[in-house]
Amino acid sequence: FYVHYRQPILRMPIDNEDTETSLWRFVVSTYVRSETYNDVARITRLNGRLSRIMALKLLKVYNSILSKMDRNEAFRQMVESAMDQRDSTSRESRANLEREVKSLINFYVGNMKKVGDTVNRVRMLFGESVGHEIADILLSTDIDPYRLRLISMLNSLIRLIVDAKYVVDTVSDVDAERVGVVGGVKRMTKASELRDMMPSERLLMKFAKPVFAYKLAMGNVLVRERKAVRKPKIYMLIDKSGSMFYTVNVNIFEVGAISKITWATALAVILAMKGGNLAVRFFDQQVYPILTNKKDIVRMLLSLIPLGGTDITNAVRAAIQDAADKASLRNYKLVIITDGEDDNVDPSVFNKAKTVFRSVKAILVGGENSVIENSTDTIKIQELSSESLTHVIKKI
Repeated sequence: FYVHYRQPILRMPIDNEDTETSLWRFVVSTYVRSETYNDVARITRLNGRLSRIMALKLLKVYNSILSKMDRNEAFRQMVESAMDQRDSTSRESRANLEREVKSLINFYVGNMKKVGDTVNRVRMLFGESVGHEIADILLSTDIDPYRLRLISMLNSLIRLIVDAKYVVDTVSDVDAERVGVVGGVKRMTKASELRDMMPSERLLMKFAKPVFAYKLAMGNVLVRERKAVRKPKIYMLIDKSGSMFYTVNVNIFEVGAISKITWATALAVILAMKGGNLAVRFFDQQVYPILTNKKDIVRMLLSLIPLGGTDITNAVRAAIQDAADKASLRNYKLVIITDGEDDNVDPSVFNKAKTVFRSVKAILVGGENSVIENSTDTIKIQELSSESLTHVIKKI
């Protein structure tokens, strides 16, 4: 744990040290000198949870060697020779043991080169707490190909959000429904508007207090006007069936290619970052729990398994039931994001949804579905890009 939490200081070996202790020192020393450790330490330093995750992986390396020693007498003798500096074959044995340790580090720890860069991008965009969550997911993933797929999805998500050029600061401590946005200039009418004073008025207040007091008494202090802007209230259903994990017009996973599910998640995250109220349910043949903040939405994206069919009817019915159970949801716009690969859509559910929600729209991502297109307002997307994201956000 300490090796990952702080910069380690390894004590010198003592006389008559037992083989297990010497072996542990050798494993830790080999690990700390490795390039993998440098990549890992940048993420885990001063983070207790991430340090524990990586400590367990390092212990697996050590435990694997101990287990192999129990099973293989020749291997045990090689380890004991490597730990005994007086043994004439010690140098060759240590070289063999070092190769074994490095191989186990590669197996249990994996390739961490891209993890640090991706986590830093997430922290810059979403903040420290989300960065820690993502680091937790990536470090907990034991299989390199799966970790690389997660990194690819994350990088695509970040690129989409950054390129969309939308404000990413979440509105906090204010009414998310109507938020003041600076507009023109007007005379101050109440004390709370002091924060919006024009720079010239601030100079008077600081250097010409009598003049400022006179203007204040006469009601002539100029402030920036704040306009009330309605923030979105959106209930979003996102299809997470197997076909949504492919990109448009491409039949296989490609490194760097944007999948339909990543594009849909980017849309949800941007809306969450812009403030307002957002409820998101992912669905395939079943409907998953409601998510309401960007951290949970991103975490869900990385934990999704690309399996299962699509039941759009069931998902819309679940949304209708949510609105029936919670009256405040009836002011929300219902947005369904899917590639339309469902041959059993019941058109009547859209009519029912229109009586419950403020409006109903479907976004068909790289697909077609005549029932959906004939039943509700539909936006068709054939290109997974920041431009198409911007277009859809304006439409909904």
